[in-house]
Amino acid sequence: MNSIFSEENLHTFTTVVKHASFRKAAEELGITTSAVSYTIKRMETYLEVTLFIRNTRNIELSEAGFYFYRKAEELLHEFHAIKRGIYTMEQGIEAKIRICINSLLHTPRHTALLLQALKKNFPTCQIAVTTEVYNGVWDAIINNNVDIAIGAPGTLMDGGGIDYAEIGYIKWDFVIAPTHPLAQQTEPLAESQLRLYPAITVKDSADTIDKKVGWLLYGQEAIQVPDFNAKCQCQILGNGIGFLPDYLVAEHVKSGALVKRQVQNPRQHSNMLLATQQSTSGQVTQWIKHEFTKGGMLHALYQDLLHQEVV
Repeated sequence: MNSIFSEENLHTFTTVVKHASFRKAAEELGITTSAVSYTIKRMETYLEVTLFIRNTRNIELSEAGFYFYRKAEELLHEFHAIKRGIYTMEQGIEAKIRICINSLLHTPRHTALLLQALKKNFPTCQIAVTTEVYNGVWDAIINNNVDIAIGAPGTLMDGGGIDYAEIGYIKWDFVIAPTHPLAQQTEPLAESQLRLYPAITVKDSADTIDKKVGWLLYGQEAIQVPDFNAKCQCQILGNGIGFLPDYLVAEHVKSGALVKRQVQNPRQHSNMLLATQQSTSGQVTQWIKHEFTKGGMLHALYQDLLHQEVV
């Protein structure tokens, strides 16, 4: 069985299928036509089926041959994947890396560019990306659900075996719809005025550690939404009030869809960390850590989301 389903035999079979010719397959493989014919005959004898329907002019796959061809392609793919995995492990490249991105730093464009850079530099590494909100990022890495967290909130949670470095901060703007009653009030706005209107909030995704509330005054109604883009749209429509990242509201403020207002107690900047498992020390992890330092590619990639002078 081992000789029948060897990588060499399967490659011979699929090459015959590609050319629909024993002779052309032999030319590509650099062996004799009789050697190709012998290999196919041994496979048919072992499987007790006819893989190719032969006539004087050409050959074509039988129904069983079509099925076997699909399975042979899958097996060859697995052979190659195993070889790549062994090679990458030998080179110190992680076979797989799990990355969690704080939803504040996740946009389709930024995440796509991050993946593009990783696959360009480490084509054999399998990459899995997830997003979490607030302390959900710490939850993911503390519980070893991910290897790297991009944008872990600035206060380190309890949990050993984690390395971290500051990568910048999120600046928050208090914004409301221009038609909102608060838009006509004298600045700075007091908490007693803000408390009269619902706050649009995004739920912390943490499961095993304490959840964080981004901004909510005591006694204030909260309207909870799934992400910051939904929060932004709610505030554009005047459904509620709150703070949003400055990069997210810049265009809306410019167009007049939102207006910024000063409040007596503004929301403090949110420091962002790059957190990594100490046990994950392969080349991919080291590359990400290096490229988030000043002058690195990832430092530049996220500069339109993060203010780089850490406070």
